[in-house]
Amino acid sequence: MRLILDEKSRRKFFLRLSIIILILLIILALIVSGIEVNSNKKNNKASSTSKLLTDNNKLAVKIPKNKDGNIYMEQNNIFKKYTINIASTNKNVTYKQDDSAIVISFDKNSSLILNSGISDSNSTDIYLNNDNGKENLVIKKNYKENNFVNINEGNDKNQVIILISKVKKPLTHKAVLNPGHGGMDSGISVGSIHEKDITLRIVKLMVSDLEYNGVGVVLTRDKDEGQALADIADFVNKINPDVFMSVHVNGMDGYQGEYQGIGTYYYNENGYQTSQRISLANIILKHATASDGWKNDGVVKDKLKVIRLSKPPSVLVEAGYLTNNNDRARLQNDKVLGNLSKNLSLGIVEYVNKK
Repeated sequence: MRLILDEKSRRKFFLRLSIIILILLIILALIVSGIEVNSNKKNNKASSTSKLLTDNNKLAVKIPKNKDGNIYMEQNNIFKKYTINIASTNKNVTYKQDDSAIVISFDKNSSLILNSGISDSNSTDIYLNNDNGKENLVIKKNYKENNFVNINEGNDKNQVIILISKVKKPLTHKAVLNPGHGGMDSGISVGSIHEKDITLRIVKLMVSDLEYNGVGVVLTRDKDEGQALADIADFVNKINPDVFMSVHVNGMDGYQGEYQGIGTYYYNENGYQTSQRISLANIILKHATASDGWKNDGVVKDKLKVIRLSKPPSVLVEAGYLTNNNDRARLQNDKVLGNLSKNLSLGIVEYVNKK
């Protein structure tokens, strides 16, 4: 059957068709406009996130290298670790970062030099930028997250340690560390030497060592402040880490010459986590006494509140006796404290990797 339209019907048909075509053109224009806006947003974001790297590339200066260089580099499967030894007079070290780079700013004329142990292939991602009266060290990043900077927390208190992630998610375990005492509670004291300061120093030194080995770290305190033991345990239980360590320093008034060494303490309420907690205490003690002549003061079961109330595998470390002359000398030696913090970290790493 053939459909025949009169003149009036044809006009109505073409009018409707024109309106439909116009609506489709408007919709198409809106779609195209939206794509352009999103594209511009992405371009703007990319521009802003790479700003640090772009700006510093303009003034990039190659870092000199020699055998006495103060910038060291080592790496494992998950991180590149840059350690920078700086002068004690360099007090104003700061840093900033974006998705592309970390920029650490030192005082002018800081004499930053690559150690000759760094290969040429590993020196391409690090360079200097002298700007705004500062000597800026620029280090390229592989991933925008999970890169870490620790300033003045090295073995000699004058180091900057930078961890550049080689994988997207390098932290596979978690530890909570508690520096014993704090605030008005100084712990054991001998003269002006206080337990609360030593424990904070040890724990801060452990952070980079643990992160470098894939263990994320949460501190119960990072400054001189008091904490109730029950509050510490509640905090630990909320975080629910793979391991909890509380670090202390021992003391025995009146027995300065008799008691010395490092001991580890555990408690297993009603047999709770017996094997895990005993294993953790033994592993930590093995590593803690591995260097610098520390005496092994044994693994002890003791109903200490902070480890009794904490649900994850927990250990309390008594890191020497402040009342013993030899131990006190060790606890005042930055190099020994650096070794101790590294050894305690290795103990945690061994434990979590065995789980």
